[in-house]
Amino acid sequence: MTMKKLTADDPESRSPDLVAENVERLKALFPELVTEGPNGAAVNVDVLKTLVGDATVTDADEKYGLNWHGKRRARQLALTPSAGTLRPCPEDSVDWDTTQNLMIEGDNLEVLKLLQKSYAGKVKLIYIDPPYNTGKDFVYPDNFQDSIKNYLELTGQIEGGAMVSSNTEASGRFHTDWLNMMYPRLKLARSLLAKNGAIFVSIDFNEAERLKLVLDEIFGEENFQRAIVWRIGWLSGYKTSADNFIRNHDSILFYSRSRDDLGFTKKYLENQSFKPLIKKEPKLVEKLTSLGLGDDQQRELLKFVNHENRPDRYPIEDTWNCNEYDDLNSIAIVSFSGEKISKMLGIDEEFKGQKSVRMLMRIVESITKDDDIVMDFFSGTNSTAHATMQLNTTDRGKRRFIMVQLPEPTPKGSAAATAGYKTIADIGKERLRRAGRKIKDESQLFAGDLGFRVFKLDSSNIRAWEPDRDDFDKTLLESVEHLTPGRTEADVLYELLLKLGLDLCVPIEKRTLRGKDVHAIGGGILMACLAEKIERGDVEVLAQGIVEWHKALAAAGDTTCVFRDSAFADDVAKTNLAEILKQHGITNVRSL
Repeated sequence: MTMKKLTADDPESRSPDLVAENVERLKALFPELVTEGPNGAAVNVDVLKTLVGDATVTDADEKYGLNWHGKRRARQLALTPSAGTLRPCPEDSVDWDTTQNLMIEGDNLEVLKLLQKSYAGKVKLIYIDPPYNTGKDFVYPDNFQDSIKNYLELTGQIEGGAMVSSNTEASGRFHTDWLNMMYPRLKLARSLLAKNGAIFVSIDFNEAERLKLVLDEIFGEENFQRAIVWRIGWLSGYKTSADNFIRNHDSILFYSRSRDDLGFTKKYLENQSFKPLIKKEPKLVEKLTSLGLGDDQQRELLKFVNHENRPDRYPIEDTWNCNEYDDLNSIAIVSFSGEKISKMLGIDEEFKGQKSVRMLMRIVESITKDDDIVMDFFSGTNSTAHATMQLNTTDRGKRRFIMVQLPEPTPKGSAAATAGYKTIADIGKERLRRAGRKIKDESQLFAGDLGFRVFKLDSSNIRAWEPDRDDFDKTLLESVEHLTPGRTEADVLYELLLKLGLDLCVPIEKRTLRGKDVHAIGGGILMACLAEKIERGDVEVLAQGIVEWHKALAAAGDTTCVFRDSAFADDVAKTNLAEILKQHGITNVRSL
């Protein structure tokens, strides 16, 4: 064994480079802070000021990177707290009491903010298929002043706003509007990713170059893993008015949260002879012949499809079978097409841009295992959730999913609207219901999770102070009740989970004490009694019951106990209850 000689140039022989270490620490926390300066890595002071809320930040200095009008405001938007909440909808859900999966309806910007406390650093994989900014696809026209109000208007829940908008080049802000929409969402997405997690983003040529620069800034250029080619239109013929070369692919940009911690599962296609495939697939041969390909050409093409020459270079999952599908339009070289959603839902309508379930299964499989969380916050018709459930049946995994979709209205007169689907989110929910039933029928021994909890974005259950200057007495009277009228105990309970950073699928137990419902969440980490009336005579029995239950639960951490502020008959009742709880170790007592 040769002994290595240390030289003056070896890092081991020098004292630590504290400046370089500090830059690396900053870069790990906030990749967008570090840019290229004249002497190497430099800190973007304007970005630092924005992150700490310094109002003196300017756009005067030129920096390396992609810049556009509104970028600073978009960054600030990601840092602005949400004023909303997520309201539970058990009636739309499947297996509410047992499932660990989430389907959330709402503007994904607000939802991503609301999920930060509960899921930061816990999501293993994010896959998104955002609007490609073709000028005709859906755009989220964010209102920087009041995102919740903007969302409610967009979805028709309050009057005064347009439902959707397009983004045409004639507006003069074609790329700017799209970048301002994507930037804060990607910033928030990074915070949710686990240290060993990854994000995959589908995109086409309209914004691929700009998206790559944005992802480099947010996730760090060193964490770029691959641009995956998604082949489109193979064997179906190309209908295009292109003046020169025909576009036949989209891209999937793949980034890790940390290049040193990413775990990737490789899986390769084994060599297979194309001769049996020709005999087995007369429909394929007929299609190839109709395209004017002779026997030798067909043989070479099938050899390429099966990657017989270099199978070690193509990480894909399985062989494909044309007989599984109605036609050949959905076959792709790099992956597979799943069952068409229109067929599953029983409606005669083409859903353009649907991603292959098998392709998504391959992505999910490459990054996740066991009970990892998979997220898609442009979930559309829930192809990613479908793929996650399907993969769990294959390898008996317990992966969870979090899907987020704006309740975008289905077009008037469309087959989906005629069939009763009011929004794209409605289509996604029904797809999951039917996919779950289909999986259960085909895999009767599978006992995994095929359900999902539905939540819908809304304004907070806790009322903001909005004085009516023309009737101040009325305002004071109404402010006695701090909770929004018409909200249920469950509404308030789940907002507490979000504010305290608890999982939305955490176990919840309920007992009735002194005629009042008391909830214990997460094994006693949170205890809540949201009864509307607590008299002096209720206090001792109620408090002692909570103490005894809390002792039996043996909570793993400090417990927070919450009550409805307006429920107490007077301050004496409130003070006495709090004191009894504190005497028995429950010191975090709060009221709403």
